[in-house]
Amino acid sequence: MSSLFGQSLALGRANLSTLGRRPWMSLAMVVSIALVVAVLLGFLAMAGGFRRALEGAGSDDVAIGLGPGATTELASRIEPAQLHLIEEAPGLLHGADGRALVSAELTVPVDAVRRSTGRPATVSLRGVGALGLAVRPGLAIVEGRAPAPGAAEILVGRRIAADYAGFEPGGIVAFGSSRWQVVGVFEAGGSALESEILADASAVQALFGRPNLIQSLRLRLAGPAALGEVQAYSARQPQLGLTLVSERRYLADQSARTARMILLLGWPLALTMAVGATVGALNTLYASVSDRTAEIATVRAIGFARLAAFLGTWIEALALTLAGTAAGVLGSWLVLDGWKASTVGANGAQVAFTLGLSPGDVAEAAGLALVIGAIGGALPALRAARLPLRLAMTR
Repeated sequence: MSSLFGQSLALGRANLSTLGRRPWMSLAMVVSIALVVAVLLGFLAMAGGFRRALEGAGSDDVAIGLGPGATTELASRIEPAQLHLIEEAPGLLHGADGRALVSAELTVPVDAVRRSTGRPATVSLRGVGALGLAVRPGLAIVEGRAPAPGAAEILVGRRIAADYAGFEPGGIVAFGSSRWQVVGVFEAGGSALESEILADASAVQALFGRPNLIQSLRLRLAGPAALGEVQAYSARQPQLGLTLVSERRYLADQSARTARMILLLGWPLALTMAVGATVGALNTLYASVSDRTAEIATVRAIGFARLAAFLGTWIEALALTLAGTAAGVLGSWLVLDGWKASTVGANGAQVAFTLGLSPGDVAEAAGLALVIGAIGGALPALRAARLPLRLAMTR
């Protein structure tokens, strides 16, 4: 076994030393694999960044309430009577005034102008109840103040203020026929919440002609375990019938849907490119074997095993594959890591997030690259192992 290993290693080194004879074909294989890796990593980084942005906005101490059977806010409707009933539920945190920390909310898609392109994009205007900020423990106002009850005033996320024109504190923005004053900017740890605009729910209902519309409830829980108490209370009330889940779970489910859509685009594209890269690897390595036919036959004639000839050629394929993988990962990290992007969320509005490569993403892309190298190198390696010994006489 040690002799076979030594033979394989010796042939692998010899094969790699001849790459200078085929620089462009070898480079083409490296580049094609690097492109496959970079494309796949781009989609994985996008899906992962979107997932982290939404999940980072969630808390186990907050529950989301939706109408019966609804899975998203856009498909949900809650009656005012249901709001009053849920405020009596056990397990809710109460403020200093004794009121349960519950916020009745609705979202409205509105247009804003991107600074980068000057074109409009859809963002989310969220109407929140009087306790809307109290049920968001991760939110902190960094400039200005909160909107006054009933006033056409908005509090904007940091990403909204940075990415869209006219959202500086003191600015006036128009949403349809209504005009709103920007009174503050908030941060939320870089989560997807920073891509929203917050306003008083009654003002949103009045100015958008949606009286008494409530799409969701946010409830501040006494603790993560209190969710079960609230769910049990809702089940005992026939008039309620709300769907209640933790905010973290709700946002994770929403992010999973969008992440799956991103990957449904990314994987087929990467696999299609992988087929092309595999064909390129086959051509490169067949040319390598043809270039060294006499050399391979000679070492076989002096006693090198067929398996050593196979493995020696395979080593060349894997070396080029690793070079392409490293180039793809490095290029992706330099370009994508920390890059700001946005996509459409579950409510039809833009959600901004930051791309970032994880070890799992790199492992997936590297695994695909190794499959390309293994398949692309196997057939040429098999040809090298089967070369007739008489070809050693053609030198």
